[in-house]
Amino acid sequence: MALSGFDTAATQHLKTGNIAYGGFSAGAVVASPSLSGIDLMDDPEAVPNGYQKEVVWSGMKWIDFSIVPHFQSDHPESEAANVAKDFFMKNGIPHRTIADGEVIFGEAGSFEVLPRTSKSP
Repeated sequence: MALSGFDTAATQHLKTGNIAYGGFSAGAVVASPSLSGIDLMDDPEAVPNGYQKEVVWSGMKWIDFSIVPHFQSDHPESEAANVAKDFFMKNGIPHRTIADGEVIFGEAGSFEVLPRTSKSP
């Protein structure tokens, strides 16, 4: 996002209300103020060829809490989500857990977790 300039462009458009943003897993996590704690779920050293090796720990700051994806889900990272949640709780970091299929919805500081509405994937 930083390398492409998406972070700057999207932030400007979100401030004016010209776009909405949606993301799944890491795509949702990046909206947070920081990516610290998510390294307990995903290895920050695993970088595809062609990308910078330096880890960018700051999130987009579009929301004022961290997101723990795959919480209590049928997903390989579900156990790691418990570890990340515990890290946030132990360190007093505001966060929300979301299970696969749930959505965090809102704007301007008012957010809610909407439950999954269907049993289909």
